[in-house]
Amino acid sequence: MYHQLSKVSGRLVASTHLQSPLFPVAPVALQRVEAPAIQYTSTHMSTVADACPTGKTRLIPGTNTPYAPLSEKIRQRQALFQKEDDVPVFLKGGPFDGILYRFTLALCIIGLAGVGHTIFTHAVPKK
Repeated sequence: MYHQLSKVSGRLVASTHLQSPLFPVAPVALQRVEAPAIQYTSTHMSTVADACPTGKTRLIPGTNTPYAPLSEKIRQRQALFQKEDDVPVFLKGGPFDGILYRFTLALCIIGLAGVGHTIFTHAVPKK
């Protein structure tokens, strides 16, 4: 007996029409196919050096399209965050980053205290 999924209930039910068995399947020999030849120099492939010999313009990977130019504000932010000044990266944004860091740290401590209180109240029965 063969089974199928019911379209109404989504459950496995007895098949109402004859089906051919899916297994065992007679083995079919695979055909040998030659691997395609790799073409290193074609019209649709080029290297970064071919597209921009000066090396100043960077290309989007897999295309010959250069990246959009960065604004001066973004360049200044990159320089600020990449500067070696022994300040953690999460505090390099200025005083507001320090406030956010301390607020997040306080919330974590309050959360841990709440978890400890919950565990204590469940562990010690009321008298």
